[in-house]
Amino acid sequence: MTARDSMPPLLRRAALLAEAIIALALAGMAAVTVVDVAGRYLLNAPLPGSYELIGLLLAVAVFAGLPLATLRREHVVVDALDHLLPQWLVAVQTRLTALLAAAALGALAWQLWEQGLRLASENAATNLLAVPLAPIALFMAVSTALAAAAMVSLALAARRGRPTVAA
Repeated sequence: MTARDSMPPLLRRAALLAEAIIALALAGMAAVTVVDVAGRYLLNAPLPGSYELIGLLLAVAVFAGLPLATLRREHVVVDALDHLLPQWLVAVQTRLTALLAAAALGALAWQLWEQGLRLASENAATNLLAVPLAPIALFMAVSTALAAAAMVSLALAARRGRPTVAA
């Protein structure tokens, strides 16, 4: 049984959607790179705006994966001293760090949202292709807020003695 199989149905569908967004963004990056390189070396005509497109698609892939990685506890964790501490202290530390991470992610989501609203009010867009930047920033804000919520749910699950939300 995989971690996804033990998730509630709504969470499972959300994870599937995030995975699809990531896959599409990565496929888009690959396609843009192939067209750009082929155009550059075969036709001496690189794809205009390829750098912008790859940067935007990378942001989408990374931020779509943030709540998913958080929920699956796939972030880097250093537990070098955990074996030296009493189990109750490790549990407290796990909950505390999850809540601190949730607060940091929440603050980042708020700032990304504010930046997205500023970009929207200024009609900011990329230089060459004029792709609006506000939707990307707002997507990043929502993804980061979802990661913060996932971190809170992990802290609550740790309080109940469960390692993950899905377990």
